[in-house]
Amino acid sequence: MIRRNQRFRNHLDDNLIHLRKNLFISPSDPMYYEKVIRYLDATSPEAHYKIGQKFQRRGNFKRAIFHYKEVLRTYPSPFYSAANRAIRDIEEEKAAHAMNMQHAFPEEAKGILPPFMKTLLIVLLVLNLLLIVLFAGSNPLYKTISTMKVWGAGSDITYETVDAPFVMYIAPETENKAIETALHKQALELAKEMPQTNILIYGVISQDNTSQGKTMLLRDEELTKSAVVVAEYHPATDEAVKIRFLNTEFGKHQPLSAIGANLVRTALTAYTKDHGGPPARLDALLQDFPNNYLSFIPLEATTGSNGISEAFTGDGGWVYTPDAANPSQMFYPNSASVQDIPYEPVHIEINKKEHQLKLVSGDYILWDKEIGLGANDRTPLGQFLVKDRVQNPQGSRTQSYGEAGLGLGAIALHGTYDESSIGSDKSLGCVRLTNGDVQQLFPFVPKGAEVQIQASTWAAPSHEQLKNINLLIPASRPTLDESPEDVIFHWLG
Repeated sequence: MIRRNQRFRNHLDDNLIHLRKNLFISPSDPMYYEKVIRYLDATSPEAHYKIGQKFQRRGNFKRAIFHYKEVLRTYPSPFYSAANRAIRDIEEEKAAHAMNMQHAFPEEAKGILPPFMKTLLIVLLVLNLLLIVLFAGSNPLYKTISTMKVWGAGSDITYETVDAPFVMYIAPETENKAIETALHKQALELAKEMPQTNILIYGVISQDNTSQGKTMLLRDEELTKSAVVVAEYHPATDEAVKIRFLNTEFGKHQPLSAIGANLVRTALTAYTKDHGGPPARLDALLQDFPNNYLSFIPLEATTGSNGISEAFTGDGGWVYTPDAANPSQMFYPNSASVQDIPYEPVHIEINKKEHQLKLVSGDYILWDKEIGLGANDRTPLGQFLVKDRVQNPQGSRTQSYGEAGLGLGAIALHGTYDESSIGSDKSLGCVRLTNGDVQQLFPFVPKGAEVQIQASTWAAPSHEQLKNINLLIPASRPTLDESPEDVIFHWLG
């Protein structure tokens, strides 16, 4: 490894591992793996396995087993099976050693007293207890005897088992059948390593692409609360893997389903106002600028589908009936677990005093962002409608409006490359957000959504902040042209 600050390169550098600052370790160091755990990775399966081998060779089985069990905390790993085998070998070696000791010293194994003396002492002890009950007890002997319970015929036997809890991370769009297959396969694989253990696998939805599909030892009990499915398998007694989908959809996904429904309803209301009636097909909302009322049809959160049906079937996705009397009856989830979602339009509330923007629907906050405003109080108060939804809006000057903009007429909510203006009053009247924030906001603001710019107080201060709002975005989105190159916008900036 080359150190930039040294004048000449040392030939030993290639054999060193740089931990941090001026701290290096060499694989040839006898304490190399101990230092890896101390300074680099406290959970390293390789380091714990190598240290376990070291203690096993020394005959320190207690410390060896400790490190081998640390290896088992990480699954999968190249050392998982080897550590399992090492633990079994140590246990078998200890059992064999105890047996050899018994054969080598039979007199000691028999104990100090011969068997008949032990029996005599037990009989005398029982007689003493009976005499105490007879003469010192508060009840007569016959009453004492009558209260004794007699064991019934037959018996219930329970064998203690050890649970091995794991967590499997699942992609949001994964279908239930695919989840069942993955859990079943994983349970059988784990059973090969732990045939006497009760295997528990909790399925948890994850947005992290790097963790999706992976199974790891459960270290945080809080994860079990967010599990959507659990698999249980005890190889010694179970003939099949038991998989149970938890009935958490209503409590967990009801708010997200409501947001998805009201996002589309808000766009439908705007389309109806602009065209005199709702579209015959829902994909009419997904057009190129300037008719891009939406950027996608959201997923229905309880079923993970954004398919469209003409009538309710309960098969997932959404129901769209353009002839219905109101938005609530026109568009709603095609799921039996989500019913009676009221129409609460998606809208934006801006608090000038606090330099805060909230994207709101009903009692829920989708996004909460810090903003920049117009100098000298140039950002006007009032209610506005989103007229344009634009990616990479072109202005009279290059990069005037950042990466995206929501046009309100003379002003807009748009991105900025001057992040120092966020939280202050520097614009000519527009509302500024960082480019990252405006891109998060953009997909969830339909054309026609209302923007309320207020001096200070919020319209509804008791809103609840939603998490995992991006679960509504489908993996496959329509290709729309939302970046008009031939249109120059003249927002105040």
